[in-house]
Amino acid sequence: MTKGESENRRGPVRGEPVFLLPPVVTVLVGAMILLVVLRSWLSPSADQELVYAFGFVPDRYAADGGGSAYPGGVGALAWTFLTYAFLHEGWAHLLINAAMFAALTRPILERTGGARFLAFLAAATVGGALGHLAVAWGSEAPMIGASGTVSGLLGALLRFVFRPPWAPTAGVVEALREPRVRGVIAALVVMNVALVAFGTGLVGGAGGSVAWGAHLGGFLVGFLGFSRFEARLRRG
Repeated sequence: MTKGESENRRGPVRGEPVFLLPPVVTVLVGAMILLVVLRSWLSPSADQELVYAFGFVPDRYAADGGGSAYPGGVGALAWTFLTYAFLHEGWAHLLINAAMFAALTRPILERTGGARFLAFLAAATVGGALGHLAVAWGSEAPMIGASGTVSGLLGALLRFVFRPPWAPTAGVVEALREPRVRGVIAALVVMNVALVAFGTGLVGGAGGSVAWGAHLGGFLVGFLGFSRFEARLRRG
């Protein structure tokens, strides 16, 4: 066994400050914070213009004219699949998503590397938008927030979090054989049902409702597709 293989089998090096975020994560969270600050300075009409230009509006794809009547015009048909994740409805909404995002990113980043990590985040974010589009087709209310992306990170984490650090990522079926994975998935289903039933203004759906379609879409991308983004050396 080579020295590198021995270190890999022992798992990650201990003693690294866990509170230090990777630079790419710091930049992404910083952008979310700056946008909350910016929105606090805008007039109500300018803020609404910003949210409709960069939030994800399902009716943009159903409306006549390809959504050109909405702020952002035709270009927003493309960029809002990603930009909605950077906008949040106040500090409480941001704190929840940013804390979960920061907590989940490091183990994913360690298995992907920088470029693949960004590609994975983009895929999970787009998956969240597609999930919301599927269940809220024609809705005129903008969806904002990184919960779809966070759900994608959580889905990816379930593919390997209950395995030894040196073990390759489990396949989808193999992961589902793990009772703890099934337990987490069941808990997520219960949580989303409860949020939909009782409602909350902190999760970025239409009119402050729960964007459960985004949670589902992001999670499916992360859980089913994570292996596509892993560095070759980490695949089984």
